Amino acid sequence: MRVTNSIITSRSQLRLQQGLQGIDRTRDDISTGVRIRKMSDDATSGGELVRIGSSMRAITQFRRNANAGIARAEAEEGALNQLTNALTRGVELGISQATGTANAQSRLIVKQEVDQLINLAAQLGNTRFGDEYLFGGHRSSEAPFFSPAPTSGSFSRLTDTNGDPVNPSGTLSLEVGDGKFVVPNHNATDVFIDTDALDALRALSDALGANDATAIRAASDRLTTANSNVQALVGTQGARVNEMEDAKNNLDVLELNLTTFRADLRDTEIDKAMVELVGKQTLYQAAMSATSRILGLSLANYL
Repeated sequence: MRVTNSIITSRSQLRLQQGLQGIDRTRDDISTGVRIRKMSDDATSGGELVRIGSSMRAITQFRRNANAGIARAEAEEGALNQLTNALTRGVELGISQATGTANAQSRLIVKQEVDQLINLAAQLGNTRFGDEYLFGGHRSSEAPFFSPAPTSGSFSRLTDTNGDPVNPSGTLSLEVGDGKFVVPNHNATDVFIDTDALDALRALSDALGANDATAIRAASDRLTTANSNVQALVGTQGARVNEMEDAKNNLDVLELNLTTFRADLRDTEIDKAMVELVGKQTLYQAAMSATSRILGLSLANYL
């Protein structure tokens, strides 16, 4: 095959252009500190970077969910503490009015305070968290309880499709890790109905109104049990907060690992790049020198 001067010249120019592009790319790597700026730079590493980016965005959302869950759990803890105080006060009032020194008049006076405790408990059940009712369950846009509380019948103001009263149900679950879900707080039924808090307070109010010492003692015992039930929920909330804090710590560790891995894939090793730049510049200068000699050849060189 005959190699003409034009072929030699074009190939020499191509090698010079490739060498200059390599120098420019290495300079860009050094100046930006990033060696992968588009997928075509390194398809394999670029794919890994895409997956890392997706994982980092998921971590951001998981952390946001964990923070929201902790806030909800702490809001419930505050409501539970107030409910505990109300129940404790109810027990104190019941004990004081179950003695022989109490009379119908004093019990009616104390009944008014107990009724206020019932209304306070109902208001706690309607605690707002942002635009939602904290204890609303699946119907968080509706207040769970009547306020003020009724003297008889259901405390719940929620109704079914037939108009019959139903207690709040359902819970909110939050994803705080890949496939890891937590329930940050209870619904109103869990806290105020199943613990017997509202019914025990109403029983005390009715017993005081009836001037029945035996019923007052029984209601006081119910309040003591209800208080213990509420305290169990306080312990549950503490465990949930710890679980979500642990999830956040795990997310921090995972994020650090992904950040390190991303840096290893994407970032430029400056010292290595500097050595590479010097080598490419040397090769480019040698190619320039060789090309200048080739371009200087004429027919006389071949005769």
